[in-house]
Amino acid sequence: MKWKMRLIALAFGAAATALLAQETTTTKQESTTTKMTSASGSVVKYTPGQMIVIRSSDGKETTYTIASSADVPAEVQIGKTVTISTEPASDGSGPAVVTRIQTTSVDSSGQTKTTTEKTEASPSGTTKTTTTTVAGTVTAFEPGQSITVEQPDHQTVTFTIDTQSQLPKDVSVGKTVTITTRMVSGSSSPVVRTVTYRTVTKKSSSSTNPQ
Repeated sequence: MKWKMRLIALAFGAAATALLAQETTTTKQESTTTKMTSASGSVVKYTPGQMIVIRSSDGKETTYTIASSADVPAEVQIGKTVTISTEPASDGSGPAVVTRIQTTSVDSSGQTKTTTEKTEASPSGTTKTTTTTVAGTVTAFEPGQSITVEQPDHQTVTFTIDTQSQLPKDVSVGKTVTITTRMVSGSSSPVVRTVTYRTVTKKSSSSTNPQ
């Protein structure tokens, strides 16, 4: 029995020695941070899918290369005011490339309309969605179906309402609203995502009447 115990002890000792002899390796996972920058200006030159030249407010013109996967609204054209987002080239060499372009337009009353595009993956495949934000006065409203607004430039636009649309319960003709819509591939008209009221706060000065 003693010799069996000695063999077992020797076996455990050998195993422990082998474990201690093994080299411990540590794997370092390096995290990379993608640096994104943005710039705004007027479009001076534009070649879809290739390049865009932007003139900033100080008059400086800069040329950017457009990435093949960039999200670019169809209304981008010379003279449009845009905001572009850029990222370093995927291989780390060369200048940054444009990954997204957002258009901005201002009407005669100073209201801003913005349009962005985004590529999204869904079970049915990859689709491009266009998101637009506009403001105006409700001229027609059919609950669960559509809403029509007259913009400050007097242009009337009708948007579709679906089950995902979020509207205040008391929406009615005459209300001044801001509408966010999305144009999804396959839809014939923009679909409402949110409707919010536009409120104007007036400052009033209170005076104290002498007693």
